[in-house]
Amino acid sequence: MNIEQPNYLDVEVLKQFRIVFRSVRKHFQSVEQELGMSGAQLWALSEIDAQPGLTLSVLAKAMSLHQSTTSNLVEKLVSSGLVERKRSSQDARSVRLYPTQYGVDKLSLAPHPVKGLLPDALGRLPAPALARLHESLSALLDTMSQLELDAGESNPLSDH
Repeated sequence: MNIEQPNYLDVEVLKQFRIVFRSVRKHFQSVEQELGMSGAQLWALSEIDAQPGLTLSVLAKAMSLHQSTTSNLVEKLVSSGLVERKRSSQDARSVRLYPTQYGVDKLSLAPHPVKGLLPDALGRLPAPALARLHESLSALLDTMSQLELDAGESNPLSDH
């Protein structure tokens, strides 16, 4: 009688997810302790610093967030004196975002990577590996019965 050994790969993958999310959480906690801002705020500030004058919609796309979530994030940065809004001289309807000197100073003190561990790591994966990961995660999502379909563009990971 041959009894097959159960496949424990699912448990190993679950452990990998735990390591990823625990590491992400630890990084965001260090950002909070060192800078007094969330990891998502730091990432937004870094995007604004890298592209002074970007719009809210460009920032939302860069962070893969819903525009209303991004708006709330920017509001916190503005009220903290880290970012300022300026109306475009060409189009008064368009609002551009700029880091303040205080924001640039805070950014220089930030632990790296400023985007966060997961976005940074994903951005450094070779394209074929990222494509395989995308395909595998899509298959995983397809097998889950209760999905939060709007979660992909809702709260940043740092807010979980």
